[in-house]
Amino acid sequence: MSKVLDYGVLREEISKENVLAMAELIAVLETQYLIGYMGTRMQRLYRDVYVDIKHKNDVSHVFSDGYDLVQEGALFLCEHYGKHLSDVIGYTKKGKKITIQIACTKRMMKLINRKTSDYYRSVSLEALTPVSEPSTEMQEETERDYTVADSIVENLNLTDNMKTALECRMAGLSFPEIGRILERAQSTVFEYFIKMRQRYTAIYGG
Repeated sequence: MSKVLDYGVLREEISKENVLAMAELIAVLETQYLIGYMGTRMQRLYRDVYVDIKHKNDVSHVFSDGYDLVQEGALFLCEHYGKHLSDVIGYTKKGKKITIQIACTKRMMKLINRKTSDYYRSVSLEALTPVSEPSTEMQEETERDYTVADSIVENLNLTDNMKTALECRMAGLSFPEIGRILERAQSTVFEYFIKMRQRYTAIYGG
């Protein structure tokens, strides 16, 4: 592990250059810690994250769903450039300090809970009944949803690169893959999504 990960990065100031490495380390530490509580499911997630980190510069490598934890963490850390992971950004109801690292871990934990919940288990086609099968009404609803989505994207006034990044993400591509398509650093891709989120919040709130 030490040959792949440099834990000294965690003591550095958060910046474009190290934000991804920090998120990777936090994801590894959190999944490793949770193995004792969540067993084999977390062991697989930990393994997937480590393999993704080890081979992230391999063009032929296909990232696992586990790398979503890293991307989620990196997006959060991008909002705290110039600070340190140990900086306090809030307090719990009991008065305990919430550092940037703790807040980042909590963000990852929410995603971990979604990934390991029964809600995300696959359902076989045989389990579908005629009542639960998609109807033509769903197709009409989907078309309306796309119209609303197109309107929102138009209002965000995105750059061409932002639009491409968003389309790639909606198609299921990982941030490293989007970076390769745009020929941009992964930190730049993270910033695209931070800016998109900020513009959306400014226009639509929440």
